[in-house]
Amino acid sequence: MRTSGVWGKMGDCDQTSESSLLQALDTLERDILEVAPMPPRPELREHVLELSHAPRPPLDPGAFDWTEVLPGVKVHVVREDPSRGLRGYLVWARPGARMPEHRHLGEETILVLQGALRDHRGTYTSGQVCGSAAGSAHSEEALPGEDCFCYVVSYNGIEFV
Repeated sequence: MRTSGVWGKMGDCDQTSESSLLQALDTLERDILEVAPMPPRPELREHVLELSHAPRPPLDPGAFDWTEVLPGVKVHVVREDPSRGLRGYLVWARPGARMPEHRHLGEETILVLQGALRDHRGTYTSGQVCGSAAGSAHSEEALPGEDCFCYVVSYNGIEFV
């Protein structure tokens, strides 16, 4: 018997195995549809809204006051809220510049505005977001090519390890 439908062509199979398979698929579909969606973490909305303070590309580096924090890495603080341990800042990293190994004392979200950066989890390019959980540790590197500009939202800062 040949069957087609919601699940597509199933091929040739006997009626007993086809019936069992269709019953299992119906059960699976029902179970999937009955799973209640998980609500987002309460702070997710806050974190997403903080990214809205990021300057829009293309960036003019001359429009900001920069502080060099590491060789090839400059920052400009956009906003701070000490009551929440929040700092939103723009990072300008030259190709090849590295942020040494550090641990996050709170959550951090990075929005890449231009260029690219990499850490042990992957490579992030313009428009991509990467996040680090409190307690996580890593290092970052601006990739060759153009300068890398990122908007960083950090809670409670970092410590170098």
